[in-house]
Amino acid sequence: MYHTTVPRKSSQLRHRQSDIYVSESALRIRALVQEDLQSQDIAQALFFTTGIVDRIRRQVSLGLTIICDSNLVSASIDRTLIERFPVRVECLLDTPEVNLIAEQRRVTRAEVAMEQAQRIAGPKLIVVGSAPTALRSLLQLHSASPLREVAIVAAPTGYAGVIELKERLWESGLPCIVTRGHRGGIADAAAVTNALLRDALAQPF
Repeated sequence: MYHTTVPRKSSQLRHRQSDIYVSESALRIRALVQEDLQSQDIAQALFFTTGIVDRIRRQVSLGLTIICDSNLVSASIDRTLIERFPVRVECLLDTPEVNLIAEQRRVTRAEVAMEQAQRIAGPKLIVVGSAPTALRSLLQLHSASPLREVAIVAAPTGYAGVIELKERLWESGLPCIVTRGHRGGIADAAAVTNALLRDALAQPF
């Protein structure tokens, strides 16, 4: 199902570029992200499930909601690209309902926002760049009832638990693009999302 299989041990998450098979579409995204971030390291950290780029390219052309785990991620997505497609960007973090539920249940707003996001009709690209609890919530939801019409860009950064969450996503069967290992953050998540939009513009479905 995946372009590459990598052992879970952190010491084995380091690869040479030549050791990894990556599709032509994934290589395009890697190149765009490298150009955006001016970083060579990102290429070795980005992993793509089979068909994910073409799937998103098709959905961008037909209609897609991009759901961000934070306002900073949302603000970093290029609106000049969004305007070219039937795509909208949402961040539910500050909605009254999310705030109320999070307070009542004593959980993070990011967790509740991911739950509320499932009410949005149609294909969804969920972008996680700053809230690991959002990724944990998605995995719990998927375990309870498989998520449909959902693809994920997962690029949170942090402690060992965050790395494990990204590994769990990679193994979950959900279509995703993941920055595996320690690499990640808002800039990475936004760069991947913008690259997907730029690729859809250059390679119309």
